[in-house]
Amino acid sequence: MAEAVELALERETHLFVEAGTGTGKTLAYLVPAVLSGRKVIVSTATRALQEQIFLKDLPLVARALAAHGVPLRAALMKGLANYVCLRRFDEARANPTRDLSQHAYDRELSRIASWLETTETGDRSELSDLPEDAAAWREVASSSETRIGAGCEHFERCFVTRMRREAEAAQIVVVNHHLYLADLALRSGPRGAHASVIPAHDAVIFDEAHQLEDVATDFFGVRVSSARVEALLRDAERSLTQARVLDGESRARPARGARGTKAASLASGPVRGTLEQAREASRAFFSSVALRGGAGDARRVLASEDVTPAVRAAHQALDLRLEALEAVARARGEEPLQLIARRAADLRDALRDILAGERASDDGELTDHVRWLDVRSRSVSLGASPVDVGSTLRARLFDRVPTVVSTSATLATGGGFHFAKARLGAPPETVELLVESPFDFAARAALYLPDDLPEPADPAFDGMAADRIAELARLTGGGAFVLCTSARAMKSLHAYLRSRIDLPLMLQGEGPKHMLLARFRDSGRAVLVATMSFWEGVDVPGWALRLVVLDKIPFAPPNDPVVSARCARIDRNGGSGFTQYSVPSAAMSLKQGFGRLIRTQRDSGIVSILDRRIVRKGYGRALLASLPPARRVRTLDDLRAFWAGIVPPDEPPHRPDEATLGPGR
Repeated sequence: MAEAVELALERETHLFVEAGTGTGKTLAYLVPAVLSGRKVIVSTATRALQEQIFLKDLPLVARALAAHGVPLRAALMKGLANYVCLRRFDEARANPTRDLSQHAYDRELSRIASWLETTETGDRSELSDLPEDAAAWREVASSSETRIGAGCEHFERCFVTRMRREAEAAQIVVVNHHLYLADLALRSGPRGAHASVIPAHDAVIFDEAHQLEDVATDFFGVRVSSARVEALLRDAERSLTQARVLDGESRARPARGARGTKAASLASGPVRGTLEQAREASRAFFSSVALRGGAGDARRVLASEDVTPAVRAAHQALDLRLEALEAVARARGEEPLQLIARRAADLRDALRDILAGERASDDGELTDHVRWLDVRSRSVSLGASPVDVGSTLRARLFDRVPTVVSTSATLATGGGFHFAKARLGAPPETVELLVESPFDFAARAALYLPDDLPEPADPAFDGMAADRIAELARLTGGGAFVLCTSARAMKSLHAYLRSRIDLPLMLQGEGPKHMLLARFRDSGRAVLVATMSFWEGVDVPGWALRLVVLDKIPFAPPNDPVVSARCARIDRNGGSGFTQYSVPSAAMSLKQGFGRLIRTQRDSGIVSILDRRIVRKGYGRALLASLPPARRVRTLDDLRAFWAGIVPPDEPPHRPDEATLGPGR
């Protein structure tokens, strides 16, 4: 793999690599990247892997190469929301936000203030004692929407400025997919390179590249939520207060594209009144949209009939108030208020794009989107997502960056990269390499595939699945992940398991993810029930994790607007959306779930897929072919025999009797 990466950098070609667990793929791309002397961005899907590369792997490479006289300068760039914004902090301290728990907010803001006196990075990760959902952090964090740039009075002291300068001076820069693709979208927008944070580079290496399509779908689409409008109005109130105009009369000039006298009249009145009217209009608009959506836990297509005359009237009222706010802010010369004006204009454009039903652009590139509506208990969102990001990534990434290396332990399907390359827009001539894992899966792992359970849609499935999970957990003495494809299934199986197992039982959400994992490792006997966020990016090597149970085949929800639109497009072109999109996507996710089990040469254990469709349906063969070559087991008798030979001699044996385990199946 290192040789392939070296050639790609030298020849300025693109490369796709699937590198199985244990191949050492991080070192395989870091060493040639450093030796190339080129400016290389390394992008990961998770903050945890990002920090592992920067704090563990790069120092190892630096020490090894320093002995040969090869220098290495690296920098870490997290998403902007990880850094405190000094301007927003000053505004928040001078003008506390309304409608927040004042005592908790003041305490959090005080903690941030004392931390600012000592921090060198402004990185939120240093505030380990600040709650993850701290309202005060939300009010002071940096973002692409709130960052002014060189015109800000804090620019020279800004932590994002410092981060960017360190990245400019470094040869290797470690980022994450969200930051890279957000930057790519901004770079392609009206402000161009001026809006960019990531420095110009010769190559980018995407680790965990299987997540790129989903992240790109978010950043090359458009989304407006009630929370986004509320955040704009809170920031506007603070900036207007800071400028000492909140309680005065506006001297607004017409906003860009102003409709005329009505918006100008609204903008010329009391400034506080303009804000209050915008808040009322926002509440009315999102309430009218929510009536069409109904509460749920999944987004759905925004149909033409959802945009009723009442919704359009509420939108026009909101647009008018945002136009007035834009005019008020634009009339002032202060940079923070100019930023408020741009944000209001962007919101107006985004809402018009979504509700118009098309995303028109001069070159027609952004018109092929699917509109959607997402109504939750605390927020309402509307959006338009691209059906295909491949053409966008081809034009903005592969055709512009000399070398793009995409790698993952789960990037190939059916023994090749056709699916991944097509979804991501990689040119046909992109080089491919598949590197098998060095682990002995056949000897160290069993894949248990029962076919005597009901299908997942059967109401009896959860109860019978919980019975089987309990049997498996007793066999291994715990040390189990139960990974579910939905929050509903997670809660249901957890509830059933309470009365079925006498082992420490944990549930995702009971505490922060890192704390749950620490408790799980320390226990050695725990059963953790979780959802998709534990299917990948979680590393528990050793005996603490010896059983992984997957409740169902991880098909993407067929009624999700984006999934449905992508499958429909394939169907219209004469293919099969299910076979060509849903099955390969599920195969990638299934490999990720399986990959939690074997993390080192010494690891061993059992993976079980409780969905009988994988052995009874034709597409099951393709899914199973994508998995590592673990021993296939169909009965509990055979599984007991496998387990009897796999338990390490230095571990306490778990030998359940027939009464506990139940009859072989």
